[in-house]
Amino acid sequence: MNNNTGPKTERGKQTKNKLLEAAEEEFGKFGFYQTGIVEITKNAKVSLGTFYTYFESKEAIFAELVLGIQRELRKTIKEKTHGITDRIELEEIGYRTFFEFLKKHRYMLRLFRQAEFVDETLHKQYFANLTAGYIEGMADSVQKGEIQNVDPEFLVYAFMGISDYIGMKWILWDGREVDECVDEMMKLIKNGIKI
Repeated sequence: MNNNTGPKTERGKQTKNKLLEAAEEEFGKFGFYQTGIVEITKNAKVSLGTFYTYFESKEAIFAELVLGIQRELRKTIKEKTHGITDRIELEEIGYRTFFEFLKKHRYMLRLFRQAEFVDETLHKQYFANLTAGYIEGMADSVQKGEIQNVDPEFLVYAFMGISDYIGMKWILWDGREVDECVDEMMKLIKNGIKI
């Protein structure tokens, strides 16, 4: 099957989604190299042959899964921040959306980290897709004088790194509330670490 066109029937879409959900859980729990197609199909409750109707390999389902979660995250953030122009408010809503999304996709951070070792090009594509609009928006805020004149790309990667590890520690490991994480993030964003 040509995966670019996708399934043509509603049943086909549901089956493919079941496979992707199963892959997210299996890769997330056990890792790419420890997970086989058989485990994914068992989790999805479909036959091995059905897997090959939608994906040509384990690498193919992994790539579609990683980029699909990333697209969903970008779409969700875009919807939640639509119409907002204030950089500080954009950051606050963006972090809230990210942390809430992370609760829904508990293995997202593990999957993205694995991508570096499974397919470095995929890993780089993930970051290029995720950061392009963010960097552009940050550059616009710098140009308008809304925030300090710091390299927009540096800011984006610094903020993403912070939210990644805070999300892992506070949301996933400690089970803290999203509001608490956002409040602490915004203290840092608004004030830095000055005394």
